[in-house]
Amino acid sequence: MVGALAAAAQETAEAATSGNFATNNAWLIPALPFLAFFLILFFGKRLPRKGTEIGILAVGGSFVLALIVLIGDYVGGGGPVVEREVDWFPFGRDLGLGLGMKVDGLVAVMFLVVTLVSLMVQIYSTAYMHGDKRYTWYFAALNLFTGSMLNLVIANNLLQLLV
Repeated sequence: MVGALAAAAQETAEAATSGNFATNNAWLIPALPFLAFFLILFFGKRLPRKGTEIGILAVGGSFVLALIVLIGDYVGGGGPVVEREVDWFPFGRDLGLGLGMKVDGLVAVMFLVVTLVSLMVQIYSTAYMHGDKRYTWYFAALNLFTGSMLNLVIANNLLQLLV
């Protein structure tokens, strides 16, 4: 009896933590704007549109991934809670700092909100900031801010939330 209950609990746990490809790799959503930050910072001045194309493509890609996460797993109710963690800085055998993600229905909705608002700000800013001498830096900083907000949404521990 106890063995059957344990097996049923394990099957339920495995089913609850399985999601689609985008949900299991949701760390890519904040990683794209962070990558865009560095690309714009180092190569933005050399590009024809001064780095705006990199920023808009990165946030647009994050928006598409967020849409796939939301529609693929959480529309219609329920959905898995996907949690992954990597030991970032171990303090011994049992203690350490982790870098991880927790994706559930609320996170999926917030991904969509943050990426949509950031995408609209980036598109609007191409005309608004045109001619500014720090145009490239503005778009690099905007992508850093977007990546930080998405990291805040996906954080699974307090330290990652605050950093």
